[in-house]
Amino acid sequence: MYLHNFRSKGAAESGVSTLRRSLSRDFVFISQGHKVDFTVGGCLHVLRIANQILEREAYSWTCLDASDLDSFDGSVCRPDQTLVLIGGTDQAWIPGPQHMRILRSAIRNAMRVCVVGSAVFVPLSAGVLGAKRLAVHSAFQTGVCEMTSAIDLHPGVTCHHKSLSSATGPAAAMRMMVELVGARDGEFAAMALSRDLGLSESSGQCGSGEHLRFQRMSQGDDVIQQALQMMEDHLEDTLSVSQIADIIGVSPRKLERSFGDRLGRSPLKVYRDLRLHRAHSLLAQTAMPLGEVSVACGFSNVTLMKRWFHEKYGELPCDVRRQAFSGST
Repeated sequence: MYLHNFRSKGAAESGVSTLRRSLSRDFVFISQGHKVDFTVGGCLHVLRIANQILEREAYSWTCLDASDLDSFDGSVCRPDQTLVLIGGTDQAWIPGPQHMRILRSAIRNAMRVCVVGSAVFVPLSAGVLGAKRLAVHSAFQTGVCEMTSAIDLHPGVTCHHKSLSSATGPAAAMRMMVELVGARDGEFAAMALSRDLGLSESSGQCGSGEHLRFQRMSQGDDVIQQALQMMEDHLEDTLSVSQIADIIGVSPRKLERSFGDRLGRSPLKVYRDLRLHRAHSLLAQTAMPLGEVSVACGFSNVTLMKRWFHEKYGELPCDVRRQAFSGST
């Protein structure tokens, strides 16, 4: 699903392996102005959630405003980075001579260039647009066609052609980022991201972010998938490994071996992580007393929950509750 746009027409001619070489994990965001900060925030949120799902700091980023270019000295973007130019949907972004010089150099230097909204005018004005297919917001289609007749206007809200990706606006920008992550780290990562961000309807059974992370690590192993769902459905009344194995029709030894091979940890450790993730959510989102939280998450007492919670998150449950209701200092 998420690789569909990447594989279409020009992208397909060079193959997915060639495309992957233009997908960097390090992003440089340059926005048209403060009015589009929320669009930048949405893109960064996609990368933060991707890091959570992938269980590592897989993606990193740097953010600049167009005004930052006034005093910029040096290269904005390295050859191993993806440049993301984010514009609005009400006014064409055509930089002045000084900014254009810096942005032209950045576009030429970047491993991949992404344009959102009115940022489509930046590479066009710079004369360095390599791709011939773009997703363009309806407000700018006439202007783009006036600047060049060589552009094929893609009918979708996102488009990935050669080493350039495009999105028509703020919501499409998040979808574009999801698609880039999917092409880099697999379709499951993209589906999990899309569901977590509310960009697609959930189908069938679903679970927490921790659940989705373990699903990705399982690489489709049916035994683990069934066991994870059983754990998610029984966070309060904790089942034993033997009970889970019996319900899904395998031996406890096979269950232990499957978890060890795919997830690198025991079923009990995974089960505990799912329950702690639920505890963290309840602490951050409700005023439920600690005692009730521990019971709701299958812990026999508060002391035990505190110990495991601190080991996993490096902070105490009371700290999470305090930050949730008072904010961080």
